[in-house]
Amino acid sequence: MNARDFLDIDEFCVDEAYRRTGTATEMIAFIRAFAKSHGFDRIELNMWEFNQDALAFYEAVGFKTYRRYMEMKL
Repeated sequence: MNARDFLDIDEFCVDEAYRRTGTATEMIAFIRAFAKSHGFDRIELNMWEFNQDALAFYEAVGFKTYRRYMEMKL
């Protein structure tokens, strides 16, 4: 594996009972501080296109779309 200049978030979820309480925002703040302290230039994550609530949250905390994965069902 090659060295990367970004931190990849593979899975990110907050139980429904704790959503809209600031928990996810605090988690992202922690991850961001961790990434900065370890010299990463950016954070990347993947999300499902249908999950508009997640998209709204990620955009609200500063994520921007720069790449899109697509598929074709056969």
